[in-house]
Amino acid sequence: MNYCFIIPHFNHHDAFAGFLPSLVKLGIACIIVDDGSNELSIDKVEELVASIKGANDTPGVYLLKHGANRGKGAAFFTGAYYARTLGYTHAIQIDADGQHDLNDVAGFVDYSREHPDTIVSGKPYFEADAPKVRVYGRRVTDFWVALETLSLQIKDSLCGYRVYPLHQVEKILDAYHIGVRMDFDTEMLVKAVWLDIPLHFMPTKVIYPEGAVSHFNYTRDNFLLISLHVKLILGMLVRSPFFIVKKIKRVFR
Repeated sequence: MNYCFIIPHFNHHDAFAGFLPSLVKLGIACIIVDDGSNELSIDKVEELVASIKGANDTPGVYLLKHGANRGKGAAFFTGAYYARTLGYTHAIQIDADGQHDLNDVAGFVDYSREHPDTIVSGKPYFEADAPKVRVYGRRVTDFWVALETLSLQIKDSLCGYRVYPLHQVEKILDAYHIGVRMDFDTEMLVKAVWLDIPLHFMPTKVIYPEGAVSHFNYTRDNFLLISLHVKLILGMLVRSPFFIVKKIKRVFR
């Protein structure tokens, strides 16, 4: 089992400059996928990566670039394909803006090593300064996701801090189309449940750095998420007889 980080990046160069050196110190290779950042941002990231590569005893640091913004999911998939060519079996998805607590990496990886076929995902707990719209928005999403899977398996579908077995990513992509923007994180877990891929959730603190930049567009991305949940509900209606029979068999097994 061989682990790497996959880090989608889009115009987060200031936060990333404070975050990436700490990430590299963990001794795990980093695959950074810039998703069409502006010229200033990509120049800053290139300088940052070059300075880290120049240091001694650093793990592999790779920078891939999209020519235009294609979405967080597209950046992750680019990183996942590249990770496979380098021989990695598992990818730790983590955001570039420093929101995720690096102290949790060891626990995520330890659990993954014991359960190599399981997708391990963060389940955020929030401090008092967390934006209320995010806290309550998660509860609404959790309700819809429970309907879309006829289960409570998914404890949080929005957290972008995960360990993916790359063979399970390929299994999902072989079976289903997955959205590549703000719908990516939720759709990956729902369709993992549809395929009986095991999930495990671990509590993690979400950090909101001062001056953090959000790329969430309330009109475009809310419409995208509403469309996603409509599509997933319709998909579950088609699959519901199969899921119900499967649950009955498990009860009487």
